[in-house]
Amino acid sequence: MAVFSVKFGTPEPIPFREHGCEGEYLARVRGGAEVSDYDAARFGEGAAAEAALKKRIAELLPDCFARWPEGKLIMGSGNREILNGLLESALAAEGVTAKADVRGVDLAEGQMDDYSKNCGEALRESLSPSVRTEGLSDEAHGPLIHFGYSRFSHSMMMGGSSSSGDELDWNRDGSIILTSTYSGGGKSTRFEYRVKPELAERVRSFVAEKHLAALAKQKIETPAVFDNFTSSSFRMTFDDSALGGSPCEMAHIDCGPAGMTFRKLEDEAWELLKACREAGECVLNEEKETGGAFGGMPGFPGMMGGIGTNPGMGMGVGAAWTCDKCGHAGNFGAFCAACAAPRSAPAGAASGAPAPAKPAETPNAQPQAGGWTCSSCGHAGNTGRFCTECGYPR
Repeated sequence: MAVFSVKFGTPEPIPFREHGCEGEYLARVRGGAEVSDYDAARFGEGAAAEAALKKRIAELLPDCFARWPEGKLIMGSGNREILNGLLESALAAEGVTAKADVRGVDLAEGQMDDYSKNCGEALRESLSPSVRTEGLSDEAHGPLIHFGYSRFSHSMMMGGSSSSGDELDWNRDGSIILTSTYSGGGKSTRFEYRVKPELAERVRSFVAEKHLAALAKQKIETPAVFDNFTSSSFRMTFDDSALGGSPCEMAHIDCGPAGMTFRKLEDEAWELLKACREAGECVLNEEKETGGAFGGMPGFPGMMGGIGTNPGMGMGVGAAWTCDKCGHAGNFGAFCAACAAPRSAPAGAASGAPAPAKPAETPNAQPQAGGWTCSSCGHAGNTGRFCTECGYPR
């Protein structure tokens, strides 16, 4: 029997309920089917057969929705493939051999807001399952002394990128400081807050309960995005000296596109850091012009007076550099402000070459507002956990 095509749709939207979501919704289906065999005694011949099969497919679709697999969303990822299988099975039961090709499963008009409110998280979980931490073994670490959550917005438009971050530090003097920074649009802002110990302990509990140190050692695939998007990461430092380890043991998690694979952990971390900011005492409020549309943009160092060359930043002379050991960006001295690792030699430099000359000191230099002076070498204006001149801890 010759193959013929049938186009089908739903004259009336189909009511359905999503697994784990509140409310009833309506959906319309459109598509086609390539029929290779059918019961001519039941459906007729030629145009009459096509019309009868089109009508029957529309009648079978609500039953297909009723037989939807448990745990899968009708509006979720792979819904067309699932519906193709259900429809082909239903047609086979009626003597029709056909290859279904569902082109769309769409919410009825006016349903999107209600559906997003009640089923948004379930839909996101279907499209991009969030990472799970259950079953991970706890890492043997000393106390958490640094926790950072950073975001970098990638833009295809020149100068459209930006970065922001929150860094929580437990200092040797007993203070707990949250540093919040933003760089973009030719401006750089920095806030420092003195954090209440009970709020800081909630961050430590979060890191321990979610097994973030163990998660940092897992190989987790994240979606690849090549257009405008925001990537994010977690950084942790533990003092393992009491366990015979390093006083600054690092752990890093690259979350990939923000709000996807690690979204639940990101949301929780964001709320904890937000609570630290809102209840903390602001001890530094600083805003700097970084020179033009590209100033201060990650990926555009030095362009149009960027952050690496703007003396007004009060963070030393020369271009900013990123630590090879812990990944901390925006260092200006000889040592990383986050972990005290020394600056690596520039690429191509000869082995054993002398270190770059130290910039001449400004007479009567004053410490940067909110900064601290190193008790070892006397260098003023430090803002991280370690002196950028000699690497001595705060």
